[in-house]
Amino acid sequence: MTRAVCGRRRIAMIGLGEAGGVFAQGLIASDLFEVAGYDALLEDPASAPAVRAKIRSIGIAECSSLEHACREADLVFSAVTAAAAREVAEQASGYLRPGQFFFDINSVSPSVKRSSAQAIERSGASYVEGAVMAPVGPSGITVEILVAGARAGELAALLTPAGMNLEVIADTIGKASAIKMCRSSMIKGIEALVVECFVTARAYGIEDAIVDSLNRSFPGTDWQMRGAYMTSRVLQHGRRRAAELREVATTVAEAGVVPRMAPAAAEVQDWVADRVAEKPELRSANHRDWRAILDLLVTPKPVRTSSPMATTRR
Repeated sequence: MTRAVCGRRRIAMIGLGEAGGVFAQGLIASDLFEVAGYDALLEDPASAPAVRAKIRSIGIAECSSLEHACREADLVFSAVTAAAAREVAEQASGYLRPGQFFFDINSVSPSVKRSSAQAIERSGASYVEGAVMAPVGPSGITVEILVAGARAGELAALLTPAGMNLEVIADTIGKASAIKMCRSSMIKGIEALVVECFVTARAYGIEDAIVDSLNRSFPGTDWQMRGAYMTSRVLQHGRRRAAELREVATTVAEAGVVPRMAPAAAEVQDWVADRVAEKPELRSANHRDWRAILDLLVTPKPVRTSSPMATTRR
């Protein structure tokens, strides 16, 4: 294994989206580790330039492949999409060796975490699951992360000096992700409910009355500000949230409960992502310009071109 300069351990960040980018930036800023990054988008000629620009702006080394990232790291972070989490673990298991850590911070169901752990442990490396419990943007590297696994305590001791906030909750894989999934059911579900409620209210021109009513029902919460913030989060990450909610549905089903709310909330999150794709101006919309955003999200009512009266059979 290649050791970092001056005895510093080397971390490879797999996935350089919002979470991966934030953690990579915080870890390199701590000056305790060498940090490198790899993203599957580097293999897409259309996407690679933007990813390379991000790598340069963070100040980390670029890995040419997943194999390169895994073989030269002491610790591998997996911060990919929910859909790719299991596959990345399976692929990484072919490149890892005893003594390495694989830290899986993806938002997936307990069963996916357990399956990923089995794959990693075949290599002799140590698997630790992580559940990121809040948006990483506002908190950065200090965001709360629940961790579980046989060597979770060792990993926490390694990363805490860099400023990470890791709480060891169990030796058993799946416990942290179960907490995360149950929480996501509530948070992402409320986001979807807020979007559906306020888009509908705006279509009827009654959004102020709805805000006033909610403020009276839930004293202490400014529902215009809360609604604007939640809507902005869905605008930015609707597709990813929809995928996470499908992992929530899997988690619910594995508990013996029929998932009803999570699939419906995922549909709303996907619907917003579709609207953003159709109307790119939503990507840069200021969340404080709440009504303008709702107007862009409202689906125009179809124009009736014929009489609603039933025709009589002659």
